[in-house]
Amino acid sequence: MSIATFFVFHFVQIVLVESIVMWRLKWGTYRHSLVDALMMNFASILGLLLGLAPLIRGAGPFGLMLFCTYSLMVETVTLMLLERHPWRKVVSTVLIANLCSCVLLAGESFMNWADFSGLFR
Repeated sequence: MSIATFFVFHFVQIVLVESIVMWRLKWGTYRHSLVDALMMNFASILGLLLGLAPLIRGAGPFGLMLFCTYSLMVETVTLMLLERHPWRKVVSTVLIANLCSCVLLAGESFMNWADFSGLFR
């Protein structure tokens, strides 16, 4: 799988998960939550593609931790610059949304890393 396909596939998953979480946290309508999730994740993926992608893709758990930390910072700043909600709501929403998306990525990474070949003999 090429690096572009890797990031586009994960981008769609993360945007969907985070938009649903934002909508359930009463960020706004689902459409509003989806647009804001697209904007904040576009800002994150742009930075990843410009410099951090090789570090994150091949580093295992450390790369996932680096991605989650970077994503929290960039997405919080992006939503703060929109000035649509108070900072406490922005920070709590970004923390919960990123926790859900990082759990999704960690589960997927574990499934790729674990060897289940001997399980069904």
